[in-house]
Amino acid sequence: MKRLGQPDAAWPGRAGRQQGFTLFELVLVIVLVAVFSGVLLKRFTMYQEMAEKAGMEQTAGVLRSALHLQMAGLITRGRIGDIPKLAEVNPFSLLAERQHNYVGEYFDPKDIPTGSWYYDLKNRQVVYLVHRDAHFSPNLRGECIVRFQIVPVYNAPLPGEAATVKELGGITLREVEPYQWDIR
Repeated sequence: MKRLGQPDAAWPGRAGRQQGFTLFELVLVIVLVAVFSGVLLKRFTMYQEMAEKAGMEQTAGVLRSALHLQMAGLITRGRIGDIPKLAEVNPFSLLAERQHNYVGEYFDPKDIPTGSWYYDLKNRQVVYLVHRDAHFSPNLRGECIVRFQIVPVYNAPLPGEAATVKELGGITLREVEPYQWDIR
């Protein structure tokens, strides 16, 4: 039978020592876990914002590709004159599958959740509402949005050609106003 205060045979040399954490060690571990959790949380939110930006840019690229495929189809059918009409089309309607965060066409949008795309029928623009905007610079109206519009692209005249003749070179999706989303 073991008496109180006698050393434990399994731990020679630990007689009279406290077993377990001291209060100082416990506080130190809690502080370290809190600091690492804070750093991890900040990184996590930054990575979420980076993913949102990449997703927005990827969707804009998909819309450009859909426009270019539609334009190529018109060219192969000999309907080059119809290419400017693509500027009136909602590019989301050209996609084979609906984007999960596309909410539809609106003439006067209200109460659309951030992180969503919509087509502005009044201005004929594709609009993305930024959700994670910690590194996004709002536009002059204080809005955290990115607007795109379909515009025809005209070729520059060749040397010796009259500058008055505009030759259609294609169609593209351009930013209406440049945006700044500085996240690294």
